[in-house]
Amino acid sequence: MSDPGFALQQAIYQRLTDELTVPVYDAVPMDTTYPYVTIDSEQVVNSTPISGRLRETRLLYLSVWSDYQGQAEVKRLNGEICAALNERRLPLTVGRVVSMRVLRTESNREPDGRTYMGSVTVRVITTH
Repeated sequence: MSDPGFALQQAIYQRLTDELTVPVYDAVPMDTTYPYVTIDSEQVVNSTPISGRLRETRLLYLSVWSDYQGQAEVKRLNGEICAALNERRLPLTVGRVVSMRVLRTESNREPDGRTYMGSVTVRVITTH
């Protein structure tokens, strides 16, 4: 059976695009205006139990970008991401999501002093 990694990214992208109030990108086009969310990276760890079905623990990292002065917009968007993903079912075209949980959110001012960034870490357990 095929790896569910790309199917998971497609499903996450579609869910976020449908439910967030800002654009979502895997690759940000030049001259994109703020705010927006990016799908940044994924780490995969084989967590298959002995003699069990292939199971993987995936950590997905999402970023929120804003030029709103202060952290209010970033925190609102972090909350939208949590509402869209935390403990919600997510059908895949390949494999199956066993569990999806937001593990951490962060917000901070970027070194330029005018841009703010939020980050959301999502743990997804998949089988295939």
